[in-house]
Amino acid sequence: MRRIAGAPGMDRFLAGRMPDEIVHSALERVLLGDTHPKKGRKLSVKNRQSTAAFALCVMGIINSQLSNATDAAEASFSHLPLGDAETESGVVEVPEPIDQAQFLERRDVQRELFARLREQAGPELRPVIDYWEPNYLADDCIARGEFDRRLVHRVRLLARAILADLAREIQPRAPTGMEMLM
Repeated sequence: MRRIAGAPGMDRFLAGRMPDEIVHSALERVLLGDTHPKKGRKLSVKNRQSTAAFALCVMGIINSQLSNATDAAEASFSHLPLGDAETESGVVEVPEPIDQAQFLERRDVQRELFARLREQAGPELRPVIDYWEPNYLADDCIARGEFDRRLVHRVRLLARAILADLAREIQPRAPTGMEMLM
């Protein structure tokens, strides 16, 4: 259900539906299979022999219905052509690919920065630091009025000093090929 709920457009399909309603709809298809084969699903003799085989068959029907609904929901979205959004109208710009090395480097810098901030900051700055950490990579400021400006300013100055120390500690050297082994 999590996979289905996460598919784009499925919120309309699942709105107001409970999981038991989906199961009832599959069982209804099984019942219609004998009298109206085009509207229902006719079970084979093997699927009628045991409860486990019947349950497996009903699960297959449910998966099929949800897969069809997911395909229909995804197809209902408009697909825009790719291109340069600044020069052409009605196109979407392709996002830049994620550089894994750069992503890992940012994560490591973030971990070290906040570890040192917690180490060097007083207890009055902890709430500001805790608020800023989850938004560090996504937000362009530490806090937007949630805290006293003087506290935010002190955290900013401390962070700048720590980042400057980190920059001095991590002096870029010419690659030797040994980096991959470390």
